[in-house]
Amino acid sequence: MKLSKFLSKLFILLCLVACTHNAFVVDKNPNSATTIPKLIHVGVIMDMPFAQNIDGHYSGIAVDIWERIAKINHWQFVYTPLSSNHMESIIDTLASSNNLDVVIGPISVSAARLEKVDFSRPFYLSSIGVITKRNELGIIDIASMLLSKNLLHIIMILILSFAIYLTLLWFFERNKAREGVTINHQYPNLTQRIWLHLFQKKVDYMPITTQGRIIGIFWIIIAAAIFTAINANFTSALTIARYKSSQTTSTLAGLQASKVAGINGQFNVEVAEKNGIMVTKVKDIEEAVELLNSGKVNGIVRDTPVAVEYLRQHNLPQLMLSPVILENDELAFAVKANSPLRHAIDLGITSFQDDDSVEPLCKRYIGEEASHCDI
Repeated sequence: MKLSKFLSKLFILLCLVACTHNAFVVDKNPNSATTIPKLIHVGVIMDMPFAQNIDGHYSGIAVDIWERIAKINHWQFVYTPLSSNHMESIIDTLASSNNLDVVIGPISVSAARLEKVDFSRPFYLSSIGVITKRNELGIIDIASMLLSKNLLHIIMILILSFAIYLTLLWFFERNKAREGVTINHQYPNLTQRIWLHLFQKKVDYMPITTQGRIIGIFWIIIAAAIFTAINANFTSALTIARYKSSQTTSTLAGLQASKVAGINGQFNVEVAEKNGIMVTKVKDIEEAVELLNSGKVNGIVRDTPVAVEYLRQHNLPQLMLSPVILENDELAFAVKANSPLRHAIDLGITSFQDDDSVEPLCKRYIGEEASHCDI
């Protein structure tokens, strides 16, 4: 009897302790979602090829994947267009307010962001690269190559050889007449020969003496050799100049020795700095392009697929992507901490990747690069 009373009291005491503990437990994220809202507020990062809005119609890789998942789950949702220029404030808004339930688009997963929100399964395997200027040589560069010592020496040899050829040919042929060459049937003098070769660009006569013909054959051989040397020298100088120019942005060491621009708050800036690259932080991509074109920076750090689409849409043939890849990057959807949306999104993305239906979807926007969607 006493034992049963003791056990009853002990049970009541344990229940009181459990209730007291639960009453004082504070949720680390008071805005974490426990149920799926009837109307889901979807933030859309407006960067192609992942999202765009044309006359009120949203499209892109991230948008198409989201709408397929929403259709399967019969979700009602409303879009809010957002700019990637304010990514960290978007993550903070998602974590601490009810204005957003999920954010879709090219969102990089990082440890700092995982402390605030949850991320879905990655839907795209991206990379972080650098936009640079094409290595095209200007007039000054070409002039400096033409004025190189080796090339000048070869040109001087050519001029001297040409003068010797004309002098010898005139010497042996000067007293020989030839019909139709001059009015007085005299072979052209040295001045006339130079005029015909250099300015009128014609030769309407042939040497008629044995010595003249031998000299002419030697001149053809020597001239061919000299012109070949000039071409080889110019080509090698051009190749070396382009190589030196490309070293600034085509290698990680070159980028570390230079300066690039990056949009403040974006994950790719963090990656660039981690790779030892000095980053000038700007407010948007337009400011970064202006700095690059003016020569104040040597590149722009950017997500590779976004950079490719930006260059295409804005018709910037003077810019290109550097072959350097700073880091591979997984893109995913962001949801509130502990949100039930995450499981449904993960299930949708996984099923699309398993049945190979995601690759044709991505191919509409990025062509042969669609394999990056099938992770």
